[in-house]
Amino acid sequence: MELKNIFKMEMFKNRNDKPYLLVVAILTAMAAVASIVGVLMIGNPPSGSISTPVVLEILLATFTVAGLFIFSILYPFHLLNVDYKNKVMSLIFASGVSREKYYFVKISATILTCLIATLTILFIPIVTFLLVYPEVFVEMMQQIFKEFTISDILPFVLMVLFSWLAYYVTLTTSVIITKGRVAGIFLYFGFSFAISTIQSMFSLPMLFSMGNKINFYFNIATVSSIIQIVVFVLIGLNVLRKQNL
Repeated sequence: MELKNIFKMEMFKNRNDKPYLLVVAILTAMAAVASIVGVLMIGNPPSGSISTPVVLEILLATFTVAGLFIFSILYPFHLLNVDYKNKVMSLIFASGVSREKYYFVKISATILTCLIATLTILFIPIVTFLLVYPEVFVEMMQQIFKEFTISDILPFVLMVLFSWLAYYVTLTTSVIITKGRVAGIFLYFGFSFAISTIQSMFSLPMLFSMGNKINFYFNIATVSSIIQIVVFVLIGLNVLRKQNL
């Protein structure tokens, strides 16, 4: 089976995952209502003590942010472990799909699906903010770029990109090792704690010796993420090749 057909198959499965599509729809509605109500309340602030609408807005915003955080962990975990849970992994490999191709296609499809879901949830809040408070957005951008030099922008972008990829690769390896069981989430947190500890041990002394230069920090974080990606890709592929399904 060709690589693009495997990718299309994965995206088709993700698009038709009705329970999680419903979760995306609920979070999108919550984020939209919270942002619109928040903008209206800022434009017409209630007088006197804290009123019921204010309390409801705070609760709605809190639950939306908490829901998005939990979703950002559970949704990719679900997408990665669904083939284990449905016990179709052996059928996929028996159909001629190599384990290496499946590994990289699965990560790619998961990343793209999660990106689309996140952008869908945040679309209305972002658009609402940009339309109602464009001057605030411009001021925020000016403040951010004031702290950066031109030479800092590329290292920052690379740091964010590779940190993001490292997250998905580490989560994928955790799913593979545990064969899609819930323990994979706890294994991921264990890996993250160990990685953070090692990074701190090596990076902090170097940062202090370099005078805490922001550009140097971005480069260190990028190199660390690349090493993490390589290590966990090798572990994940090695375990998947030997796994008895």
